[in-house]
Amino acid sequence: MRESSFWLILLETPKPAVTYRDATARLLSLEHWGIKLGLANIGAFCRRLGEPQTRYLTIHVAGTNGKGSTSAYLDAILRAAGYRVGRYTSPHLRDFRERIHVDGRPVSRTWVAEFVAAHWSWIRRRRISFFEATTALAFDAFARAGIDIAVVEVGLGGRFDATNVVPSALSIITRIARDHEQILGHTPGKIAFEKAGIIKPGVPVLTGPLHPDANNRVRGIAARRGAPIWTAAEILRDAAAILPRDGERWRTPLAGSHQNTNLAVALAGVTLLKAQGVSVSHEAARLGVAQAHWPARFQIVAGPPTVVYDAAHNLDGMKAVRATWRHVFGSRRPVCVFTTRIDKEYAGMVSVLSLLARHWIGCPLPGAPGIPRAGMERLARRHRLAMTWRDSVAAAMNAARALAGPDGHVLVVGSHYLVGAVIPAHLVEGEGAQNDPGTPVTRRDLLAAARATGPDF
Repeated sequence: MRESSFWLILLETPKPAVTYRDATARLLSLEHWGIKLGLANIGAFCRRLGEPQTRYLTIHVAGTNGKGSTSAYLDAILRAAGYRVGRYTSPHLRDFRERIHVDGRPVSRTWVAEFVAAHWSWIRRRRISFFEATTALAFDAFARAGIDIAVVEVGLGGRFDATNVVPSALSIITRIARDHEQILGHTPGKIAFEKAGIIKPGVPVLTGPLHPDANNRVRGIAARRGAPIWTAAEILRDAAAILPRDGERWRTPLAGSHQNTNLAVALAGVTLLKAQGVSVSHEAARLGVAQAHWPARFQIVAGPPTVVYDAAHNLDGMKAVRATWRHVFGSRRPVCVFTTRIDKEYAGMVSVLSLLARHWIGCPLPGAPGIPRAGMERLARRHRLAMTWRDSVAAAMNAARALAGPDGHVLVVGSHYLVGAVIPAHLVEGEGAQNDPGTPVTRRDLLAAARATGPDF
């Protein structure tokens, strides 16, 4: 089914029994079931839908950090090469539909409403979780849209994540760091074991920069499953055609040297797909890279004052934010609006950012349990940070702008919940954003980024 036919059918369908707003409220109400690690429910849902996930090639992307940006690059590059692409990522910032894109556009509100209306009784009876229902919705939307390739980001871990029912054409593990440790474990090997659960027998595996212990675990699992495995550096060393030519600089809209690593992984990924009939030219790769959009990743909005939005929410992510800030802004120090979930390693995050911020502003975290005021004040004293507390995110932003002044800078970081509450909608949609203009990427940059080492633990 071509795109025009798909959207026409949706427009001509009778008004759904529930509105889009009602549908998203129903889906979000499923969060009270909590996180369900296991494939029984999603397997049953996919069978109910006629196994939609089997009707297209799937690139399955796992990792602690970098998987969203890598997915965004893959999506843009493959679309520039002429393929119809579905992209499934999580979480969203402002609108639920950010999670599910078809050919670069969010799936329609009508489709979300109709899907929920059609399956709600079964979802409730089966106690389907929010992520299971969303994953099934994405797979079904992709099949009905007639896509060629799906880029599917793992939600949590990999082994028991709902996305792991896909018969992947390529498995990618971007980067393994500390996050969700209460579920995934505290060591590189344990976390890698969960992420490597996406490896399928005989299906090619591509890795980004991994800690040595994580790398050993991933390679051991791949060997046992008969899955050929490469690093991005190994692939790009022999993939001259898809890289910038000597003397050529590509525009990369995502700021930071860590994004060059994510781009290197994406380019290696489309190179590996050549064996399965997917062809991407040098020009398509260049155009796709320039058109990639992934919001709230060091997203810069000119002042007064200049505001940077970044959804980093773990220690490894904070280190990347700090490094990128220093690259882009040098010694300028921002007013930092920060909070995160109480179950995160927030003390370490504050320690990293304390070397950057000139003033700290805390606030409650909307939509999830965040760092309490007393805990934030204790950390501020430990790091000798000037700190202000406000009772809402909006008040925190007003205070930050006032403290920064017209010539200053504000950094909003720590959680998708936090950033999503304040980032303007047009920035999420890809309009009016200014990312680092001084980071064009060369062949040498990408080859060096592909050889980057994994995070410390």
